[in-house]
Amino acid sequence: MQRSRKWIFTIFRRLSVRQYALYSLPVFLIFMKASCLICLLFLGLLAPAPAVEILQVPSPDNSNSLMIDKSGRRDVLQLRTGVKVVRLFYDDIDALKPYLARSFGVPVAKLGKITLPTYKSAKWLSNAQLQIVCAGAVNVADTEREFDFTAVVDSSGKLLDATIVKAPPPPKPTPKQKATPGKSKGRGRND
Repeated sequence: MQRSRKWIFTIFRRLSVRQYALYSLPVFLIFMKASCLICLLFLGLLAPAPAVEILQVPSPDNSNSLMIDKSGRRDVLQLRTGVKVVRLFYDDIDALKPYLARSFGVPVAKLGKITLPTYKSAKWLSNAQLQIVCAGAVNVADTEREFDFTAVVDSSGKLLDATIVKAPPPPKPTPKQKATPGKSKGRGRND
């Protein structure tokens, strides 16, 4: 009889363990689902982040550097001198207007807004002077004209000299000639 009691006791004990396991299983699944959703949320936030593409052109003595951020719609040109950072051709973009007026043969008053330049290349002429080649556009008498320019700036970001090269104007559309009626070859009626 004592043996059967042990047997019954072990059966009940196993049942209680199984019941506990059954009740704890949904809690475990809920925890797993929640942790998976949190992981997917973090991955979803990180995935669409754009890669930042920053080019750096150091000066010969490594005291200054030109940093070009090409990750946005427009290129951001920054000249870093020690702890001082100057954004080039942003606030002082109108310093190009006299050079553009001379190149396009129009008065400065006829020049409109200059778009922010797109970086092409750069090289250091000395430890204090940087030559930058960029492309841009300007409104001249209500038409947008594209140009390339080579600018020389000093280590403080001041424009020293600029050379403007006009892009060729877009070709004028030629009027289409009306098609002449051709001879029909066996199609239709010949009257």
